[in-house]
Amino acid sequence: MHASPDNRSSNSSQNPVGGVPGQFARLKGLSAALSPVVGVAFAAGFVCGAVLHPEMMEGWFSGILLLALAGALYVAWKRAVTIYLRYEAGAMGEEKVARVLEGIPGEWRLFHNISVGGKECDHVLLGRGQIFSIETVNWPGSVRVKEGRLMHGKQFYPGYDLKTLHERAEQFAHRLGVKADRVKPAVCMVGGRYGDYAGMQDGVWLGEIQDLVNFILGEEPGALTETEMVSILETLESEV
Repeated sequence: MHASPDNRSSNSSQNPVGGVPGQFARLKGLSAALSPVVGVAFAAGFVCGAVLHPEMMEGWFSGILLLALAGALYVAWKRAVTIYLRYEAGAMGEEKVARVLEGIPGEWRLFHNISVGGKECDHVLLGRGQIFSIETVNWPGSVRVKEGRLMHGKQFYPGYDLKTLHERAEQFAHRLGVKADRVKPAVCMVGGRYGDYAGMQDGVWLGEIQDLVNFILGEEPGALTETEMVSILETLESEV
């Protein structure tokens, strides 16, 4: 999605949008990927200084340092690429979900990358007296819930347990000045298969991307008043 200068879409065929999907994931991925490279760069400065001033050490030792530096650069670069591609996959998943949300029929307002409890909420959808906070996970293969935690194969990622997701939605509601049950948390899975039927588990909706629109439109209109909706909209607009 290409955003206008104020980061809002004015396309009449889409719901108005605030923020850029995947932006935070890409920035975080770039930062995480560069960390090992920066460490090797500092080491490279020391090695180059030693090589350029051979009186500091024996010649053979300078050669060993150069070989070690080459190996470290290779490992750091490979690790950096792996890290960035993981975050890039997440960003691409967010973009796919954003396109689905932008096309939902009706009057909705859509926001991306809203900070909630120290973590970015990928998507916030506001309309029909309701608020949906939607997390995107782009995990290939099997995804299931085990002991209240969202599992990708045998891997668990911190923050993706149902209790934490539900509590984060409650924090978001408090921040918006509405009752805790006014925000409906959801996890939308892209690129993998959810090992159960789409639906609510412990207050959190779980399902694949093709199930998302049916979930949103299948919910009864919420109890938020027009005054509350205007206040929430102003708060969200100030975040993007």
